[in-house]
Amino acid sequence: MNEIGAALTANDWVERMSQLALRQGVHLSTLQQKAGGDLEMFFASATLAFPSGASFTEKEANEILKRFLAGAGVMVATDHVELRRWMVDAGFLQRSDHGTDYRRGAMPDWLSNAAQQLDFERIAGAVGHARSANESQREARRQAWLASQIEVTEGGEGDAKVVGEASADETFMRLALDQAHNAWALSEVPVGAVVVKDNKILATGFNQPIGNADPTAHAEIRAMRAASQLLGNYRLNDCELYVTLEPCAMCAGAMQHARIKRLIYGAADSKTGACGSVIDLFAEPRLNHHTEVRAGVLADESRRLLSSFFVERRELKRQGSLPPDADDAE
Repeated sequence: MNEIGAALTANDWVERMSQLALRQGVHLSTLQQKAGGDLEMFFASATLAFPSGASFTEKEANEILKRFLAGAGVMVATDHVELRRWMVDAGFLQRSDHGTDYRRGAMPDWLSNAAQQLDFERIAGAVGHARSANESQREARRQAWLASQIEVTEGGEGDAKVVGEASADETFMRLALDQAHNAWALSEVPVGAVVVKDNKILATGFNQPIGNADPTAHAEIRAMRAASQLLGNYRLNDCELYVTLEPCAMCAGAMQHARIKRLIYGAADSKTGACGSVIDLFAEPRLNHHTEVRAGVLADESRRLLSSFFVERRELKRQGSLPPDADDAE
């Protein structure tokens, strides 16, 4: 039952699925914990992908659910086997007496009337349109933001020219900022990182703890993992790490273990920063490795990016596109 106990209209159903489409990497257990019936609505949407009155082998049911998760259900981080099991447990799919075939189950009362007025193609089309429009808006915002970072003046014949030449640190930091936009596109806090050796990029990474269901999946950790795999060595001697936000204690500790030669970061983090904002692990004299630190490179750009992200998050929550307690993991 939804949070107000009322039957849902077909239009409300399509609108809510369109709102859910703006999210990425949502787990079934997360939907289960939220009020409002989102989990049941998701199961019901998948149920509509099964033609009414027909029975399906397990292989056929799996193929239908695979297509659903690649399209209308793409916002949820699960696979067809887990989804099928959850739907059977919840009664949205029924197994035959001999347990090898599947057919549609019964819809909850609050969804049954709307289900009779809907077909799966309408839901899939609405979800696809919402995601496409959202991606277009994000890309437009990203391009506008990148353009705003290039300072130009008018040339002699009206041609724009770049004023000044960015330092190597600024160049690599801009690449880290570009990685941060990848995190934003997945509704993660926009933090990006780049690992460099001898002025060559070894690896990049962006923040994705929510989508990966991994508390260690910070931008720095992901970039260092990729660099270590490339080099075949967990030691990253003579490597420099660029990151848009001051590292936390976990990432700072990993840099020390990896023997990162130099850390360059953008904005300070007054909540979890481990380079002086809260604690300073890099200044601890008892540690056996000391990474050189440069702070504040393109700090304003990094702060603006983070600020814009959280403004958007608050607006999405206000509109109901995100639950009020949606996690903002960094």
